[in-house]
This record gives sequence, C-alpha cells and structure tokens, in this order.
Amino acid sequence: MADSENTNDLTWIYGLKDNIPAFLRHLKGSMRPGFYHYSLTGDYFGEKVKWGLGNAVFFLKIVYTVGLETIFKHEIREAIMYIKSFQKRNGLFKDELLSLTSLPLRITGFLRHPDLQALSGAAILLAETRQAIATLELFGEMPKYTYARVPNNKTEVQKFIDRLDWSRPWGAGSHFSHLLFFLKRSLFTNKEELINAAIEIVNNLRNHDGFWYRGYTDEAQKINGAMKIITGLKAADRLSFSDGEQMVDLCLNAINNRNACDNFNIVYVLKYAWEQSGKVYRTDDIQRFMRKRLQMCREYYYPQSGGFSFRKGKTNCIYYNSPVARAKYEPDIHGTVMFLWGISIIAIVLGLENKLGFREFTP
Repeated sequence: MADSENTNDLTWIYGLKDNIPAFLRHLKGSMRPGFYHYSLTGDYFGEKVKWGLGNAVFFLKIVYTVGLETIFKHEIREAIMYIKSFQKRNGLFKDELLSLTSLPLRITGFLRHPDLQALSGAAILLAETRQAIATLELFGEMPKYTYARVPNNKTEVQKFIDRLDWSRPWGAGSHFSHLLFFLKRSLFTNKEELINAAIEIVNNLRNHDGFWYRGYTDEAQKINGAMKIITGLKAADRLSFSDGEQMVDLCLNAINNRNACDNFNIVYVLKYAWEQSGKVYRTDDIQRFMRKRLQMCREYYYPQSGGFSFRKGKTNCIYYNSPVARAKYEPDIHGTVMFLWGISIIAIVLGLENKLGFREFTP
C-alpha cells in the first residue's frame, strides 16, 4: 500500500464487531449447550457425538477479542462448562472423537518424521489442554484438575529441550512454549528457577538473524517457531529478548501467507520484535507491512456470513490431524479466531486499538 493511501482502505475492519455475532449464532449447536460447529455447513460430525473442545475454545476467544461478553453472557457460561467437561483426572483436556479420527494422519506423520510423542497424540493433548486452560483464565475460570507431568528439576528441563528437533523450530518451539506455560502454573517451589533455566537453554539456540533454531530451516519455520517461543515467554511473564532488529528485517522480507496460522504468526513475531527493539526500528516499514496484511486478511473474509476461512477461498479441513470439515467456500471458526487475533495485534501497531475496540489475548 502506498504511503499516500489513507485508512479509508481499512474501514471494513470496523464492521467486524457487528457481523461476528451472527456468524457465531449460526455456528451454535441446538442440542448440546456450549457446542459450536467448526464450519457453517461442512462439518463431518454433528452433535449426536460429543466433540468440539477446540470449537468452544475458539468461540470464547472470539468473544473476548471482539468484546462481545454482554451479548453472549449466557453462551459464555455454557461454553465454559462444556470445555471443563473434556478434562480428565490427570489434568489433560481430551476430545475423544478427534483423538480417534486423528490416528491415520498421526501414523502417516510418524512415517515421515519419527516422533513417538506425535504418534501417541500426546503433543495434541498438551496443545488442547494449554489452550483450554488459557481460555478459561480469560474469563476468570480455573480447571478442576492440575496437570502435573512437567519436568521438576534442571536436569529434566535440559533433557526435555534437548530431545526436541530444533531443525524444525515450529514444532520444537511449540513444545517449549507448553513447557513454560505449565511450569508457570505448577505448584513447584522452584518453578521460577526452572523457567529461567529453560529460557537460558533455548537462548543458546539463537542465530545471527535472531531466530531460535539449529541447522538449516526455511523462513516459515523460523517465523512460526519464533511465534511459539514468544507465546511461551509471555505465558511465563518473561517477555524479553534481544536482536529484535534482525527479526524485524527477516519478517519484512518474508511472505508467510499460506493460511491463517502463517498470516497470524508473521504479524505476531513482527509486532513483538518491533516492541523489543524499542518501537523505533523501521516503524514506517512495519506499519506499511501491517496495512498490507489487513488487506490480505480481507481476502479470507466473508461479509455475508461474518467470518473468515482458514484457507483462502475454502474451509479448513484438518484440525490437529483430524478431518473435521469438507473444503467449502465458506468461513470456519478456526480461521475466524486466528484472523481476529491478528487484526487485534495489527491495530495495536497502527494505533487503532481504541477505535477498533479489539483485545489481544495471551495464548
């Protein structure tokens, strides 16, 4: 976008708050309180079987981001109770249907990249548990059980991080992020010491471009991995890192626009790298980049329905290795939460957050 262009090109974002409620109501189930469909018409599974932990989480995140608490007061309580119903006594949140239907793709993934944790589904359970707890916290709620299977000494923390494949930092960074999240919420008396140790270990993986990885990896892996690490630092109240300028440079030269996650991750990393550099480095370039990203977001938006699709022109089909919906020309709840989250961050960088009224959440 040329510098001479004004924010009139971005006026579409101010209509989101009015359109999103209709989209959420369309997704709301009629049989199970707290249940939300993944897509408008393409879901493989209905309400006769219990599933949709992630969908309920996304509903609450959207409500929080857009500020719809008053409109959906009753639905919020239902979604909270529905999410809590998925927790097991060991502290994990488990969507039994998705755990079953994800098995074929987990096996396929294992054959390409042997990873017993991924094959067992443990990585998915941790991710689902982490986002369920973080979402409950947004609304002042706590899970019934505490997840306690976390490294409890420095040696175990070192082993945990060393076992990760840092040539693929997107996955490794995700595990590290979960580690910090669960350590922060543990009952360990030495948890702050363990968090500091974990961060010190991972910072030894920093490279000249400011990103965390080992060996050769592509830009998408670097950026998406950095997003995971930064979310972990935020979850542990340790958001501080150096080399923000180098990270800004790489992000501004990258594309990262294959889907909602890619689009969000580059915006997220760029915003926090810029903040860590003192909010002075290449500010004009960053704001120009963010305006272009908003226009890119618009290409995924369906104003008639009020939501976004995870992929351009079609619904996302796979969620945590489980087939959940057919590829149709319509929005889905996953794409909607990711793009709204990204827009909330872009608005902060552009100084539009007060006018827009969106809130960023900590994952």
